Amino acid sequence: MADPFVFKVNLGGMIDILANHLYSSPDVFIRELLQNGTDAISARKHIAPDFAEGCIRIQVEPGQCIHFTDNGSGLTELEIHQFLAVIGQSSKRDLTTGRILEDYIGRFGIGMLSCFMVTDEITLRTRSAKDPSHAYEFHGKPDGTYSITELPAQNVAIGTAIRIAAKKGCERYFDEAEIARLVRFYGLPLPFPVMMQTVEGEYRINEMFRAGKNAEESMMALGKEIFETDFLGLIPLESKSGLFSGVAYILPHAVSLHAKGKHRIYLKNMLLTEDGDAILPKWSGFLRVFLNTTALRPTASRESFYEDELLMQAREELSECISSYLIDLSHKDPVLLEQMIRIHIMAIKSMASEDDVFFRTFIPFIQFETNTGTLSGKELLSMRDPICYTTDINQYHRAASLVLWQGRTLVNACYVYDLSLLRMMQSYEEDMILMPLELGSFDNLFEEPPTDAIRESDTLMEIADDVMRRYDARAQLKSFSPSQQPVFYMLDKQAETLREIHHARDNAHALFASMLDAFAEEIEEHTAALYLNWSNPLIRRLAKLDDAEKIRVCVEILYVQELLTGRFPLQGNELSLLNKNLIQLIEWGTAE
Repeated sequence: MADPFVFKVNLGGMIDILANHLYSSPDVFIRELLQNGTDAISARKHIAPDFAEGCIRIQVEPGQCIHFTDNGSGLTELEIHQFLAVIGQSSKRDLTTGRILEDYIGRFGIGMLSCFMVTDEITLRTRSAKDPSHAYEFHGKPDGTYSITELPAQNVAIGTAIRIAAKKGCERYFDEAEIARLVRFYGLPLPFPVMMQTVEGEYRINEMFRAGKNAEESMMALGKEIFETDFLGLIPLESKSGLFSGVAYILPHAVSLHAKGKHRIYLKNMLLTEDGDAILPKWSGFLRVFLNTTALRPTASRESFYEDELLMQAREELSECISSYLIDLSHKDPVLLEQMIRIHIMAIKSMASEDDVFFRTFIPFIQFETNTGTLSGKELLSMRDPICYTTDINQYHRAASLVLWQGRTLVNACYVYDLSLLRMMQSYEEDMILMPLELGSFDNLFEEPPTDAIRESDTLMEIADDVMRRYDARAQLKSFSPSQQPVFYMLDKQAETLREIHHARDNAHALFASMLDAFAEEIEEHTAALYLNWSNPLIRRLAKLDDAEKIRVCVEILYVQELLTGRFPLQGNELSLLNKNLIQLIEWGTAE
């Protein structure tokens, strides 16, 4: 059997991987130092359960070096060799069982290496609570070499003191204000003080709440400080299973449903990520979340969560916390809920369309655009007359007034989620009659004119039908409201598609023209009609004209005007047709 060989690690290469591939920024060295200090304090509690004076102290020599001291468990000489000199072996992991205690944060044995992104030497002094009669000084360099010197134990406090000097190009990280900002960013919820030592004295960096405020005021003040926004309100986040705790802040302005917001999501009181995609509901874009979790597993970079069953459970519980609060809000503070719905309507619609409880809670407040004005879901549910809807924005604008004059409600269901919400309303309220607005829906909006009107308008309709054949449509005489509307142009889906193809062909390169012609040939049966309104005085006046050319010009003007009003895409000669005929009218008027 061949002799086994042992892998060798190039520390310089590892540091390059950390700096350029594993960590998102060199400033994570502060996070790793905080993490190691926090775990050392937890370890001392295991050694001495009555220990309750955990503390981290930081001293900065601007642009030169940082002193980072904790009063945690410290390290023995054997632990220095085992955990500072062996990559991937964490001091938090039991060497026999491989298990990491739940109150420890680190687990991969690479955190200290992050300091080499900003320094060329790490000096560490330590005295172990397990062996307080010995103290040591460790010097580590990025080339993989290190030395250990024993120190007089009485001169070293129990715990660990780390000194790192700035390497060239990294001086900006060695600034008191920047270090304080990073400590608050990465370790704001830490349960023990992190103190900044200055020549004037020392102050606590990670103070979360200001004195003199109640809990809600304090949390709102904290949200404003962290996210630099005055929020509408807050939602407490407390896991029933103890997986997390925190608060979600409601944004005071609208955001895209899929906008990526920056959150503060902590794992065991240390920042893990600002990205909430891994744990927050997909519809939570209207929130900014400050959250601490204890049991979830981090990835190696400690910048996201490991995908497992616990993460799935946390997602479900977070969704339940948010949704339950909003449901309760409909009873406790409906004014705030209505304000929130107006601002964050897309997120609310998304929730309501996916969850029956949400739907029943929010549908009375959700607003819909209709031809009678904005109506709430509550108002629509109370209607007993049939309600029409369309998902075609152009069709909505063309038909809104026509349907209104018939005393019917038309809902603009072109917005995201509106159609699914309307259908849910129909299933929720059995007496609600909902129907799509289709070509056949207009049949009962038009009335046949009297027989004498048909005879009187023979010439008009013959000329109008001849005009419309050139535009692949027919002309018909009807009576409809409003009487102020002289004509109404209507076409089915196939005819509208054909019209869009012709419009595209007029503006297309020759290379694509034949392709569009082929598409047009595939559309065989289609219906398009220009309805002339006998109830309109202009149409009756046209029927009395005996000048065929003037009738033709007027019909063409009315046709193009209706296209513009109805937002139809104009084909090549239709706009020029309007100009030409208006000029003709002016010339006739001048001649007279």
